[in-house]
Amino acid sequence: MAARKVSTGDEEAEPFIEEEEEEKLHKGMGWKRAAFTMMAEIVGTGVLGLSHAAAKVGGGLALAFLVSFGLASLFSSLLLAAVRREHPKVDSFQACADLLGGERARRLTALCINTSWLFVLPYYLMASAHALSVAFWWTDTCYATWALLSVALIGVPAQVRTFEGISSLSALSVASVAIALLVIGVELVRGGQKETDASWSKPEASSVWDCFDAISSTTFAYQGQSMLLEIAHEMENAPRDFGKAITASCGGLLALYSMATGLGYYYRGARVAGFLPDDLEDNASKTLVGLMLYFHVAVTYLVNNQPLSKKLYELRWGALDKSRVVALRWFGITMLLLAWSYVVANAIPWFSAFQAL
Repeated sequence: MAARKVSTGDEEAEPFIEEEEEEKLHKGMGWKRAAFTMMAEIVGTGVLGLSHAAAKVGGGLALAFLVSFGLASLFSSLLLAAVRREHPKVDSFQACADLLGGERARRLTALCINTSWLFVLPYYLMASAHALSVAFWWTDTCYATWALLSVALIGVPAQVRTFEGISSLSALSVASVAIALLVIGVELVRGGQKETDASWSKPEASSVWDCFDAISSTTFAYQGQSMLLEIAHEMENAPRDFGKAITASCGGLLALYSMATGLGYYYRGARVAGFLPDDLEDNASKTLVGLMLYFHVAVTYLVNNQPLSKKLYELRWGALDKSRVVALRWFGITMLLLAWSYVVANAIPWFSAFQAL
């Protein structure tokens, strides 16, 4: 439910959620489930390009970027936890903007955040199609067909209307990324070092644009704060546990990112692929990695779809409940977003290049 202001006498209260108008769709997540949901939303596919970023600037700068941007992500997220403690009813950035700047600020913030969610969905649909092509490397199936299959597979779990409902999938999603990285690591170790130019120092040929590219890749890998307040809203005890979930998720991200960066750069050096699974031989291990990555990216799509679908529903019909009518409306919204994602990912020639920036 969107937050809104109410007046109490001559004083104006902070935005709040009128929960009596909305049948509770969730009981409340614990901090562990919330942490996994955050990680599933943030990890995305950026983790698989970090070793390529390290090859452009050297191991020393890559490690510095990972740690410094990780700490910046932790700090900015903990600021949201502090906001949540001070204003327990605030459930989104839109509600924060309404509290600070009124209705116009709320609308502008809603436009910016919802637009970013709208255009990230086609990106994850593209990534899921790519993961399927990696898994089934021996086929000549076209990209559009893989994307259509992904639409069909994602459509069913997209009907879950809460973060709590997909939190188990989020935990499995994080595990699938870890498994994929473990398999990639085993394959890279078995193949040995094909290049010996991995170094802690900055390569002589590295330019300022290479550094900028590495910074952008690292920043993208950590971005995802736009829906943390929505996740906190579904926690059982957000004032107490929101910060704990944030700290755990950031620690997990740093561990995953360090492993991915170190493995790819150490064993492939400057010639490491921009998408780490592309460095694997065509075998069963590559299929397993592709399937693990598909599952992860599909769940990431679900996590990003949930708040956008909810905002669109509330914009037209108000509060969610457990009725059949609401379920049918939710089905229509999620199918519309999947159709949008498919069309944008396939019909707009520059979209994939734009996302790759």
